[in-house]
Amino acid sequence: MADYIKDIRTKVGHAPLIMAGVIGILTDQAGRVLLQQRSDFTGEWGLISGTIEYGETPAQTMVREFKEETNLEVEVVRLLGVNGNLTLTYPNGDVAQWLCPVFLVKQLSGVLNSDNSETEALKFWNPAAAPDLFNQQHREVLAHFIANETGILIESIDHSAWQFRQW
Repeated sequence: MADYIKDIRTKVGHAPLIMAGVIGILTDQAGRVLLQQRSDFTGEWGLISGTIEYGETPAQTMVREFKEETNLEVEVVRLLGVNGNLTLTYPNGDVAQWLCPVFLVKQLSGVLNSDNSETEALKFWNPAAAPDLFNQQHREVLAHFIANETGILIESIDHSAWQFRQW
């Protein structure tokens, strides 16, 4: 069911959908974080992320997204937290509210390669010197990673303030 979301979009158009995705953090030996310059938000940077496909677990999705977007084989090390309140309007007009587990992953094999339709470039960045990321969800995830805050649920009650709760 790889075209599950495309099939839904043919029925609902650009109407808001609640979507499930994943966000991953991969660091190199120097502690730098891998970021992707995205092709859907031309020129903007983000963490490796993607939509959970029908029948996949979040961890399977994370492994697949890293392979598709970076050419790296990774494994999920642990769940860092869950971010659940971002509404995003895409350049094509689609609107989605995202619920995303955030995973720390480690590289098993592969050579970093940005030759795919979703990626313009890949680069490891010092987390504190990273470019501004393409959406609030990715910015919050990176900020919590830098602060070494894990096991948190990130949510906004009224879209004006973020609340952080330890599990």
